[in-house]
Amino acid sequence: MEFLPEVFRTKEVNGIHLRAQTILPCLPPRLSLLVFLRHSGCIFSKEAVQDLREISETCLSFPPILFFFPGDVEEAKEFFDGVWEDAVVVADSKTQFYQELGLKNASLVQLAGPEVLLGTARATLKGLFYGIPGRNPLQMPGAFLVVKDRIVWEHRYRHIGDHPDWRNLPGVTLLPGAEFGPDVMPA
Repeated sequence: MEFLPEVFRTKEVNGIHLRAQTILPCLPPRLSLLVFLRHSGCIFSKEAVQDLREISETCLSFPPILFFFPGDVEEAKEFFDGVWEDAVVVADSKTQFYQELGLKNASLVQLAGPEVLLGTARATLKGLFYGIPGRNPLQMPGAFLVVKDRIVWEHRYRHIGDHPDWRNLPGVTLLPGAEFGPDVMPA
């Protein structure tokens, strides 16, 4: 089991709806999902946020999500405005947290290979489109399921259009939210 790098404990951060000045105090003592997005014009970043919002709104048992955005706070606010205003986001314009977790820049094949074209078709069918590339357009995304400072699962993207199966995260049982009140648990 890997641990998050020390910078997650020590480096002060800026962002949207953060509860603390460093990363670890922002995370609850249970499972959390850290999602490292690409730039603001990326169709796949839009798709990930849209999908995760839908899942988290319909399944109360889905872990809280902390997004990392490779731009400044204003760019992050603009990206999430109208998409998920309540999202908790770390603005990482220098991509230091990305680098600490080994998320590198994409190669040509990772940016425009045949699998990316299939991913583009998938995202377009969901009503999404490319936008104007923002900062760090070569940055690869990533997803990490953590318990405080321990990484218990990770998704290393093979290409920018790779799409994790958010509904089947290990250790996460999706319980529907609408049928159950706060005092009723399924058998």
